[in-house]
This record gives sequence, C-alpha cells and structure tokens, in this order.
Amino acid sequence: MMRATRPAPTRSRATTPARSEGRVSSARFDIVLLGATGFAGGHAAARLHAVAPPELSWAVAGRRPDAVAALAEQYGCGSVHADVTDPQAMEQLARSARVVLSTAGPFAKYGNPVVDACVAAGTHYADLTGEVPFMRGLIDRHHGAAQLSGTAILPAAGFDSVPPEVATFVAMQEAGRRGATLESLRTVYRLRGGLNGGTLASVIDIMENGDRRLLADPYSLVPSSTATGPERRALGDPTRPVFDSTGQRYVAPFFMGAINRRVVRRMIELARASESPAVPQSLTSCLAQDFRYDEYQSVSKGRGWLAAWTATATLGLGAGVLSTGIGRRLAQRFGPAPGEGPSDEALRRGLTEMTSTAFLKGGESFVVRQSMQGDPGNAATVRILVEVGLALAAGEAQGGGVLTPLSALGQRLVDRLASTGEHTIEV
Repeated sequence: MMRATRPAPTRSRATTPARSEGRVSSARFDIVLLGATGFAGGHAAARLHAVAPPELSWAVAGRRPDAVAALAEQYGCGSVHADVTDPQAMEQLARSARVVLSTAGPFAKYGNPVVDACVAAGTHYADLTGEVPFMRGLIDRHHGAAQLSGTAILPAAGFDSVPPEVATFVAMQEAGRRGATLESLRTVYRLRGGLNGGTLASVIDIMENGDRRLLADPYSLVPSSTATGPERRALGDPTRPVFDSTGQRYVAPFFMGAINRRVVRRMIELARASESPAVPQSLTSCLAQDFRYDEYQSVSKGRGWLAAWTATATLGLGAGVLSTGIGRRLAQRFGPAPGEGPSDEALRRGLTEMTSTAFLKGGESFVVRQSMQGDPGNAATVRILVEVGLALAAGEAQGGGVLTPLSALGQRLVDRLASTGEHTIEV
C-alpha cells in the first residue's frame, strides 16, 4: 500500500505573493466568513478559530449585527455587517477581505451579489454550494474577467465536491506513474451523517428553480465543450445499481453523484484546455478520451442486491416528490429548518469512507481510498472549506477564473487536507 506523501503546508502570510492587478491592497482581513451565524457557518467559525495561524486576520459576517458581534466576541475576531440584498454592503464586504468564504445558501438566492462584488474587487471566493445552475451562471458571467485579474472563484469547495476531485487527481497521478491509460474511476461511499436545514433549502430551491437541462447535461459546467449529443448521452448519470468488484457487493447510485461528476468533468476539461496550472495538461495525458467518473453508495453489509435496488428506487421517488410543489412544502415542514442540524455528538460520530477504483486499459486496476472523520455534510465539509480558505489566503491559488478547488490549488490542497490528521488519502 502506498500512502500519499506530502510536505508540510506553508501558512505564513510572509510568503504570500503580491496581489494581482485589479485586486485591492487595503483589505483589513485575510479571510471573511459570510453566513457565520448559520449552522454550517457557525461550525466553520469554530474551525477557523481552532486552526488559523496566529498571524492570519479573519472576521465573521452576516446580516444580523447583534449575532455577528456576539460571535466575533466569542472568537476574538473581527465582524462585518453584510446584507446580501444591499449592493453597497457587498462591495464593502469584498473590499474588506483578501478571501471571502461563504456558507450562506441557497446560493442561487444569496450567492450572486457576493460573487459579483468579489470579482469586481479582485477578492478570492469559495463556498459550499452543490447547486449546478448557480455554478453555471458564475462561469457564464465571471470566468473571463476572473481569469484576467487572477481572482480565484471556487464554488463547490466542501464535501461537494473536493473529495471526488482529490480521488480523480490522485488516480491520474498514479496512472501516469505507471504509464497506464485510465479509462474510468468508480467511487463508492460509505457514510454516516445527517442533514442540516441549509442543505435542504438548497435542494428545494434547485428542484423549484433549477434549469432541468443543466441538471441532466454531464457537460453543464463546461460551456465551451463541443461534445456531441451521443457523447453526452454516453456520459449520462448512473440510474441503476452495479456490482462493485472491489467491495464485492451491489451498490446504488449516489444521491450527490450528479453534482460531483460535473465538477470532476470541469476539472478535467480545464486541465485539457491548459486553463488549470495546478492540474497541468500533461497530467491528463493518461486519461482515455472517453474517461468516465461515476459515484455509488454502499447500502448493505452483504452482497445487497435487493437493498441496492430499493435504495435506487427510493432515490428516484424522493426526486420525484421534490419536483412537486406539495412535496417541497412537506419537506420544508418536516425537515430541519435553516440554522438547524445534527447534534455535536452526531457530528463527531459521523464518518465518510470513499473507495475509488481506477480501471486501466488492459484490465488492471488500483484503488484510491479516502477516510474523513466527522459528519460528511456538516463537519467534513466545513473542514474542507476552511482549508481551501487558508490556501487562498496563503497565496497558493494558481491562476484565476471560475475554477474547481483542485483546478486552482492542486497538490497543495491535497497536502493541506492530509495535514489535518482527519482526512487520509492513500493508494
């Protein structure tokens, strides 16, 4: 077994390069955390307080001044009043920071004014979104301008979709080391975790307002793609269980797979187009032209044929229910409200195990394993977002644009995640 090796990441501001042309130099804070009074934002603030180096200046931001001030006093950090409906407040927020981290969703409702201001100010940005239509809108409006200014705009910088990117990045490195062609990568998840109200609100908003064509297109985050209709259909999302030879059991399609597959596809296509210095074009030379990335979830300790089919049917039924108005109202009534989520004990007991089997041309294979401590959608996702923010604050982004986290940070992000001691990565 080969473990991913890494140097210790550099977190000192002393090594931070000068800001790109167009980026303000009067920022008061290295990082401003927007949405800090919400459930995920509160845990992100606690994480920043625990791991931020002493020389890093940071602040919490939100629309409720009293709550933001109380949180800032608790952690001994700065505070910024930030109402996303106020363009002047968003301009001030962006100019106050070198990096804005946002947990304020649904992002289709609250994210655009924040990103607009960050691009205008040349301020790096990252968030926890899994909303494909929102991400596509950012690409269409801001990719070119952010490229020119060297501003990194990084949606999906949490559990969705950094671990899938890491699995693909490490698999590409290993296939290249072997001189092999990587034909496909299949990730199987084993999860223990809960749901918070912010995530539920985002899901409901996607089902209510999202462009269904974007949700169905595997190239929806690669607007420049010239892939034909048959090529797009060939890379469509899994709709039925498969037998996973690595785990020796049947597995069901993963409910977040459609989002993660599109982010991974964007990372690959950015690298192929030489728009991702952190994932060099040479690294994609090991990929088959029709490389496929898929995601599944383990649902049984045994072979699990019936359990896998039941889980698949339940997933389809749930999506169908949420596509109706009455279904969304029921979810809002009986699900967690924004600001609510699992208990601290449940967060600690959560876990994620990812087994990504890389299938090579000629029939050989190898496995990339990741293990993450804590609830995946609440604890692990916050840990990942904070590491992305620290990397951006340390000047580790390579290039600008509406990128994926690995496209901007590459090996540095892999190293940072491994350095936490709560996220293991091994081949």
